[in-house]
Amino acid sequence: MKKIILSSLALAASIGAYADVTVIFPEGASGEYEVESQLISESVKPRKDRKAPQVTGVSVKDGKVVFPVLSEGPGQSVLYTSEREGIALFTEPGDDLTVEVSSVEPLEYTVKGTPLMETVSLLDAKGNEIKKEYFTLVRSGNPDQSKLAELENRYDVIFADYVKGHSNDPAALYALLQLDGEGYLEMFKTLPESAANSILYPLAENKKNRVEKNLEAEKRMEALQSGNVDAPGFTLKNMEGKDVSLSDFRGKWVILDFWGSWCPWCIKGFPALKEAYAQYQGKLEIIGIDCRDKEDVWKAAVKRYELPWVQVYNPEATAESLYQAYVVNGFPTKVIVSPEGKIANITVGEDPTFFNKLDSLISGK
Repeated sequence: MKKIILSSLALAASIGAYADVTVIFPEGASGEYEVESQLISESVKPRKDRKAPQVTGVSVKDGKVVFPVLSEGPGQSVLYTSEREGIALFTEPGDDLTVEVSSVEPLEYTVKGTPLMETVSLLDAKGNEIKKEYFTLVRSGNPDQSKLAELENRYDVIFADYVKGHSNDPAALYALLQLDGEGYLEMFKTLPESAANSILYPLAENKKNRVEKNLEAEKRMEALQSGNVDAPGFTLKNMEGKDVSLSDFRGKWVILDFWGSWCPWCIKGFPALKEAYAQYQGKLEIIGIDCRDKEDVWKAAVKRYELPWVQVYNPEATAESLYQAYVVNGFPTKVIVSPEGKIANITVGEDPTFFNKLDSLISGK
């Protein structure tokens, strides 16, 4: 009898460990989607040590999609409904979740099954209302910057207030994860000791470390752009395997373009870079510094995008020291070096104002 009971309990535990997420779509919906799943413990590892997420294709059948919850431990799964939107779900083995999608475009949904995800979906609904308004303004072409700042503040207040008023709630760490910068660090300090038991705590702690690193990098970046700091020297191989050094271009303005073929924003900026290169021919050189590509992929990308300026390969094994020297925390990163070899500007991301800064520096205005 004891064996039967134990066997039944083991079977129940086994069944519970392989629970499902059921996503119910609006009537008449169809289509194919991708689900990306990863253990939280894996997602916080350094990129070089991290296993790739598990990606599964799913199809809407009888108005719904069903996929399993990760059974090895706490995890995150994202059902992508478009290139920019998806349903993010945080789960433990044995969780059963039901997601009811009321609209795919724009994405609107609620989640039932665990206190964490039920509250997360409600918080997301509030935040998404502000996001819609924000991106509508951005797409207008000439948004009111004060209005954008107001919307950003309203968004932060939703999540900051939730952390303050519900610090022991399972979703408090999710709300915290929506914040950034100094505000994030201040709110992290207020968490109770019990927060360490949350499945989201590794994500929150990992972000704390990243925010601290980014804030320190911002301070370093500001210091580097004083106009009095020598640009760190380097020597890397070009497309023909010959050495190229930054010092080779003393006497010209130089743009160091840290980019990768995997980075859509890097590629989006190439047309404007080509215009600047032609405009300041003879006064300006651009050095494209490849990041995180295999060598053959890098060479193919240079040819595909017809990049006319100097290109050098940045081997992964030694790349970190160059990233640190130029405070490269995102891609693309563009660094303007003066003819005297001083760092004049560092711009992270695809920012149109970069070319205004370049014009001002070269023209001396």
